[in-house]
Amino acid sequence: MTKIQNAMPEGGALNIKTENVHVDKKYCKTYTYARPGKFVCLMIENTGVGMDKETIQRIFEPFFSTKGPGKGTGLGMSVVYGIVKQHEGWINVYSEPGQGSTLKVYLPAVSIKPEEETKKKISLEGLQGSGERILLVEDEEGVREFATRALGDNGYVIYDAANAEEALDIFERENGDFHLIFSDVVLPGKTGLELVDQLLSHKPKLRVLMSSGYTDQKSQWPVIQERGFRFLQKTYALTDLLRAIREAIEQDK
Repeated sequence: MTKIQNAMPEGGALNIKTENVHVDKKYCKTYTYARPGKFVCLMIENTGVGMDKETIQRIFEPFFSTKGPGKGTGLGMSVVYGIVKQHEGWINVYSEPGQGSTLKVYLPAVSIKPEEETKKKISLEGLQGSGERILLVEDEEGVREFATRALGDNGYVIYDAANAEEALDIFERENGDFHLIFSDVVLPGKTGLELVDQLLSHKPKLRVLMSSGYTDQKSQWPVIQERGFRFLQKTYALTDLLRAIREAIEQDK
């Protein structure tokens, strides 16, 4: 909701549309990063303040933000871009100052035969906590709120921070009394791995769970694997989160 308010501070219309499209060679000559074939197009259009050409060119850069200091991390759009690229798609952005913005997300269309729906009850038994204390470090507000609420509702005691500096303050204030640090890899300022190293120097037996929405070198997967840390790929569902937390806490017990 915050991002919508930033785009349309005085209100306006938000239109969302999906359609099946066929991308031909002519289109690919104009958009060289595209490829021919059948795709599903998700269009998101607003009538807000719009963007200039310089902003559009940088919109997917990590840590680029049009908001003031302390009001945004600039990671939201870069994570979206990474997810779309991971699924072999692309994003077109159309905007002008004062004329609103339109984003079109193209994802490959897959034709599959519908399977008979079977309702499966997912049991959370064995995945819930019993008062374990977790230091959650996540700069994306929406992800942080979801994880905090989900873990708190399932038996964990959560202390959340938006960056490494806040996490260090909490860790010091609570005298390091945590079972697990659950941190995003990419944070503004100090990285998640740098933060973990600093905390482990004070409490070597602290369990670690890292998370990232990237699939390239920014995910730091080789380093995480080498260090033996648990890893949770974004975006994750409730059961994925609870299972990863449980496994990380019980690791090497």
